[in-house]
Amino acid sequence: MKILVCYVMKSLAKTYLPENVEALVAESAGEYSRLVDLYQPDSVILFSEMFTDPVWEWLPAVRAELPVHTPLIIIPLYRDEKKIQQVVEEMPLQGVYLLSANLSQTEIREQISLVLGFAEADSETPSMNGEGQVTAMMSYGASGITTFCINFPVLLAKHNPDKKILVLDMNGAKPDLTRFFKLQHHQLALFRPDFLDVKTAGKRNWARICKQSEHMANLYYAHAANKWKSAELSNMIEVLRRQFDYVYVDWGYCFPESETLHRMMHLASRILLFVRADPFSIESAKEWIHTWKSRGITCEVLLSHLDKGHPYRIGEDVDVYGVVPRISESRLMQSQRSSSVLVEEIFPPKIYKNSLEEIIKTEHVTNSVVLTR
Repeated sequence: MKILVCYVMKSLAKTYLPENVEALVAESAGEYSRLVDLYQPDSVILFSEMFTDPVWEWLPAVRAELPVHTPLIIIPLYRDEKKIQQVVEEMPLQGVYLLSANLSQTEIREQISLVLGFAEADSETPSMNGEGQVTAMMSYGASGITTFCINFPVLLAKHNPDKKILVLDMNGAKPDLTRFFKLQHHQLALFRPDFLDVKTAGKRNWARICKQSEHMANLYYAHAANKWKSAELSNMIEVLRRQFDYVYVDWGYCFPESETLHRMMHLASRILLFVRADPFSIESAKEWIHTWKSRGITCEVLLSHLDKGHPYRIGEDVDVYGVVPRISESRLMQSQRSSSVLVEEIFPPKIYKNSLEEIIKTEHVTNSVVLTR
């Protein structure tokens, strides 16, 4: 692979590259253009500090000099990162992989290695079963989605050691799952250009890019909050359901009703609306569910924060996926501060863990890849 790097010092440029990777180095913007024209590289790595013109001028010009399918990896300065992202989205520019400005030199090497596929050369070929179930989880806020995503998949992975499970944080407004599992460097948005084509995206082993659970080897996490276009979201979900048996999406707030929300509702195998067990929340949930039912979309309720011995009524025409009890605020805060998974603690909240186990037992079908609807 012919790689061209645009960096201010040729002697230091290679320290940002994966081991045993050779590359041409341009030490100025003018030299970059000359080498692109002369060698037609297979991929390009640019440091934004090399350019003094405004981003909206140099970036489109740089992209235009390269063939459409040539990957362009940009390592930005802090001051440039948001501007570059805006230009890429609004123009739009294809094939641009924008790394975070917060990365260390080692992390930059790792990210470049992932983008260019070097890290996957020795990894296993991704399985393509095409039958994975996608569960989209939504709420009006503060109803326990993050706690569920931290704990339930661990138990599910234990019950299904031969299945691959992925948990996605797509809550852009409140990415608590990303903070808890430290997924800042496991962002699927970095590979956004891949999702323009489902065949291109399907060639990657996405388990290699996600973060593997410390508790279960068949459980993975990733951050996927971004301003996805409908086609990108469709391709991403299609590829992930080929490579994973269960995909749980922490979508977060079910408002406002954006184009991507509508697409997710149609893509998901199951839609769970997390609802706090109080009269106002239940009534609002019923209205929301009936509205979507009129559009041909079936939603189920996971009732959360139920007090012990407290009865609940939600209506016979609403499907209840499961019920989980209230966990004290002090208990949750302790878990969050220590990044401890409740169900893996020596003394887990027994009632809460039992409720999750019950959901798995009642919904799991023997010899089936997916959960029942």
